[in-house]
Amino acid sequence: MGTYSAAYHTAAGHYYQATVFLSPVTITIRYRDEENQQKDVNWLTKDLVAFNKQITGGELQYRNAGGGIERLVIRDQQLVDALQNALSHHRVFGKVHNRVLGNIGVKLALIAGIVLLLLLGTYLWLVPYLGERMAKGFSKEAEISMGGQMYQSVKQQYHIDSQKTAILNDFYKQLHYDIGYPVNITVVQSNEVNAFAIPGGHIVVYDAILDQMKTPEELAALLGHEASHIALRHSLRNIFRSMARQLFISIIVGDHSNVATAVVNNADALKGLQYSRALETEADDNGLQLMQKSAINPQGMMRLMQMLQKESGSGGEPAAFLSTHPVFKDRIENIETQLQKLPPVTTANDSLKKIFHSIYE
Repeated sequence: MGTYSAAYHTAAGHYYQATVFLSPVTITIRYRDEENQQKDVNWLTKDLVAFNKQITGGELQYRNAGGGIERLVIRDQQLVDALQNALSHHRVFGKVHNRVLGNIGVKLALIAGIVLLLLLGTYLWLVPYLGERMAKGFSKEAEISMGGQMYQSVKQQYHIDSQKTAILNDFYKQLHYDIGYPVNITVVQSNEVNAFAIPGGHIVVYDAILDQMKTPEELAALLGHEASHIALRHSLRNIFRSMARQLFISIIVGDHSNVATAVVNNADALKGLQYSRALETEADDNGLQLMQKSAINPQGMMRLMQMLQKESGSGGEPAAFLSTHPVFKDRIENIETQLQKLPPVTTANDSLKKIFHSIYE
């Protein structure tokens, strides 16, 4: 262990001439205080924070246990050389190119982190926003055409119940819902309690959900809700949000497949396409308005939700409809609030009842 001389400055600002003992692990600083008492201060080399090299010597800085900075002002070149040799691998004494490479590594890691955050933000917020913008600029004619292609892809995956399909289309015509789209309903055989809308006017209803219904108003509520998703372009907006994200990932990984083809090829995702809370509430409100305008008791919407909740809590698998159209507390409360604002519908629609009951004959 070599001995050297330096000026020791405490964190409190006191100054002492000191003898320095050097080892790879510790730097011991020995000095005499104002009362001529010998004091030893041990610095752990791992807590060294900086070395400022000067023309003659340099200044070594150390952070003590209390967080204060202590300093050694060195005028002994031999001590500087000894420190650099003993602590050549330390971050404050490493060779210039090692420090530069270390700094570059930190900067590159920081840049990579920023880039990843930007990509994540773009994926989560900007890309869906751009997808929404694309949907808004999509013409109704193009939407109906695209929806027709998607429907052709979807229907190949199911066994269509032609008789119930005809009945539900007759039922829908009697509803007189004016949504600005030509609605076509298809009933398919499935054990899942589900229904979903395709952009442009197609509605697919699983026969299992029909088996749970007791009144024509429940069916009118279901069709009003799905028709509202079409009228308000919810399905289109969701698809474009989803496809914008897929396209973004494709660009990032270098797969530049055509987005239109991807939409059609992924049409099966429609049955699992989730709607946000805001879109579900909007479809409920619009569905209630459709029922009210057609003189159909809007209480059917509440009964539909209660039936779906009961079905979900029956001990079996949760209804697929609920996974994509979640019936949450706020949504139920909103329907109750909207029902209070609507005038009661007292007239019965005998033709709707007759068509509804023919489903089960």
